[in-house]
Amino acid sequence: MKTAVLNPKGVKKILSRRLWLEKADFLKLPELAPGELGRLTSKEGHFLAIAYFNPKSRIVARLLSFQDEEISQEFFVKRFKKTFRDRQKLYPGETCFRLIHGEGDLLPGLTVDLFEKIAVVQLATAGMESLKGLIRDALKEAFPLEGLVFKNDLPVRKDEGLSIYVENEGIEGPFWAKIDGLYFLIDPIAGQKTGFFLDQRENRRKFASYVKESLVFDLFCYSGAFSLYAARDGAQKVLAVDRSSQALALAEENARRNGLAGKITFIQDDIENFLQYAPKARAIVLDPPALIKKERAYQAGKRLYETLNNKAISRLEDRGIFLSCSCSQFLKLNDLLSLAQKVAIKNGLYPQLLEIGLQARDHPVYLPMPETWYLKAVFLKILAFEG
Repeated sequence: MKTAVLNPKGVKKILSRRLWLEKADFLKLPELAPGELGRLTSKEGHFLAIAYFNPKSRIVARLLSFQDEEISQEFFVKRFKKTFRDRQKLYPGETCFRLIHGEGDLLPGLTVDLFEKIAVVQLATAGMESLKGLIRDALKEAFPLEGLVFKNDLPVRKDEGLSIYVENEGIEGPFWAKIDGLYFLIDPIAGQKTGFFLDQRENRRKFASYVKESLVFDLFCYSGAFSLYAARDGAQKVLAVDRSSQALALAEENARRNGLAGKITFIQDDIENFLQYAPKARAIVLDPPALIKKERAYQAGKRLYETLNNKAISRLEDRGIFLSCSCSQFLKLNDLLSLAQKVAIKNGLYPQLLEIGLQARDHPVYLPMPETWYLKAVFLKILAFEG
């Protein structure tokens, strides 16, 4: 294993427990192939960490361990088992959750979602791609898997010089999984991301607690998860809107499977167009896809968020509940709060903040890496007049 020597700036990053290093952090950087493992030391020769490297990437090194240890199958088995126990404590009795959340679980570039006995894996970096065999074998050793999918279609892989592909072991097609007492059809092959958005789990629970006997709009509904939670927990009627016919077909199947089809109407439409003719609702959840994927797109993306929030908030009844979400890393919590306040005032309304939601607890935010906090959700009560 080759050794790379850090300058004081790089050492400072390591001591602050950041997991990414750039070329400017090195005093000596040996010739390393994309994905190759190496040791990190100070100029005095003190060991600092084990990392994998990619000289073609802006992030030259990503840390795997602060211990001088072998990165082996057993290394991954131990990590997987530890996080599995953590997740079981977070979600007693549940069998579907995110097992590994990349940097959030100190395994940069690796995502693993468990759906009962099926694992869906995403490898975002050359380093994790080079460790694919160890990861596959470790998952099979740690858990009694019946299926394993490598959903390696992330656009960021191109920045790492990697190809796009999906590899399937033992999965014949979509399958049912039970999450929070509801059944969802999971399609890791053709579906978005790993097949289901587990990161909104707690926000779905919270939102459903506000909607009893209400007319609810689920905007950008995808597979209908917010709709199903709301319908099950007492909503009078849910209008679930998405422009994707494929997403709506999945959502309708989920509603039928859970006996909730009679309470949910699925509408294929552009969200802005729907809101032009929609009736007033008692509760609205706005959960768009990431509208700011690059930092340079911040201003244009923020304007899109503002437009959507403005149109949605105008369709609320007095004292209605509005859940506004953003999964764009570059839109910060204060940005979302500010634009929600701005559009409420623009409509002559009075916004009250009820609570703030984050990504689900199985998607941990690692504090030395603020980049790991991407999902923000603000729960508001919107008043049409004071008092």
